[in-house]
Amino acid sequence: MKNILMKLLMFLILALFAASCSKSPVKLEFSVLDSVYNVAGVDYDADYCKMQILENPQDKDSKVIDIPVIRIRTGSKQPGAPVFILNDGPGYSNFVKIMPTWLVENHDVIIIGYRGVDGAVNLNLPELNHITQNSNFLSDANLNLAAKAFEKGFNKLADSLEIDLSQYNIVNMAYDLESARLAFQYEKINIFAVGFGGRIAQIYSKIAPNAVFRIMMERPKAYGSLALNSQLIENVMEFYNPVAREINNNTGFSQNIIRTLSSLPKEHNGHVFDKDKIVYSTFSLLETLHGAALVNEAFLSAGNGDYESLKYLEELYSEFYPAFNFGDYAIKSATCEYEPKMDYSNAFSYNSINSIGSPLAKFVFAVIQKSGFKTEILPVKLSNPDSLAGECLMITANLDLTAPFELAEFELKPKYSNAVSIILSDYNSQDLHTYNITAYSDLISNFLYSGNYKSYIPEMKLINLKPEKTLKQLAMERIQ
Repeated sequence: MKNILMKLLMFLILALFAASCSKSPVKLEFSVLDSVYNVAGVDYDADYCKMQILENPQDKDSKVIDIPVIRIRTGSKQPGAPVFILNDGPGYSNFVKIMPTWLVENHDVIIIGYRGVDGAVNLNLPELNHITQNSNFLSDANLNLAAKAFEKGFNKLADSLEIDLSQYNIVNMAYDLESARLAFQYEKINIFAVGFGGRIAQIYSKIAPNAVFRIMMERPKAYGSLALNSQLIENVMEFYNPVAREINNNTGFSQNIIRTLSSLPKEHNGHVFDKDKIVYSTFSLLETLHGAALVNEAFLSAGNGDYESLKYLEELYSEFYPAFNFGDYAIKSATCEYEPKMDYSNAFSYNSINSIGSPLAKFVFAVIQKSGFKTEILPVKLSNPDSLAGECLMITANLDLTAPFELAEFELKPKYSNAVSIILSDYNSQDLHTYNITAYSDLISNFLYSGNYKSYIPEMKLINLKPEKTLKQLAMERIQ
């Protein structure tokens, strides 16, 4: 009898809640009531919702679209402000990463689907992912081929779904967050933002300043991180130089790559080298210190005539090139960082100065530029606002290629009136969750609940460019 009364009470509460939401363009439909969200074998009370929103939040007559929302409910008797999770991207679902379960001890945790990836409208262009597997995928010939597929795919997508592609931008993603806050009737919220999620949080701080309590940004991709400048990548790679010179006969890390690529034979023992794939695999492996050691050894050995590690580095491209939602990545990039007058093909290429260029940005932005596709470009004051509200803590890593600490520290941080940063020395992008993870988890929890961050002491790390096993050895083990 007690359970029946409880379920009846829950139904009445949800009915009242739905009625209150129906007065605005935003509406939550609870597809699963009184359910659980399982993470790593642990069940949490959760609500599964479909949020109906306007494709263009500024136009009440706009098309209605829907995206999924999950709220994991805390059992705390003294809960802190709810935490909205904004994961990395663009081109990825907001549900791809494991939810930080420890936050549920003191907060409701809400995950909103990303428009363009999650929900009814999916902007994926699988034909582009296929073209990236071609030989010399960064060549003008392949970029022209990709541009034609890109334009054709987007025109077909817009027609078949009857959507305005320009509305699937980063500013409207921030409005989606605000729609969810209003629908759940939260007065203040916290945000835990990773990578690209930091850009969404930045814009949200501008459009809803009175709703922001605390924001923690992990490796925030500040303005300029999508159209990532080749020189910024080189600046990061310079941190490897002191150790690299000790084992590379006084040759720096980038110098080792440039020297080897410039003297690389077209083919060796029947193998035709693909420099584009070698460069992209290098870019990907540099997400960890272990990967940096593998890269340095591969180029050093190739410079001495042993090409086996470099061959395997090239082969790894098929695993490294991200199978992201290319259409979504392109729309977010084109609307918030695209500059029509920039020559992306040349500016982001690897050469005698820039060892690996900016391979991902080159492919995405050069394809946009070479295509006939046009979309509305957001004003910088909207996509990169300043005078921002909320307590903000930024965690960056000095060896992070995809979210350079320079941009976070000197571009994003000054825009907040109450922001502090912790720059982790000799950490790569993936090392944050490898070293001293307990202390790092406590940092996230303590800051979002109480604002405390000063007790965090990161584990000291040192660059080591001598791998335990070379790529050549790993390739042999794979065959065996």
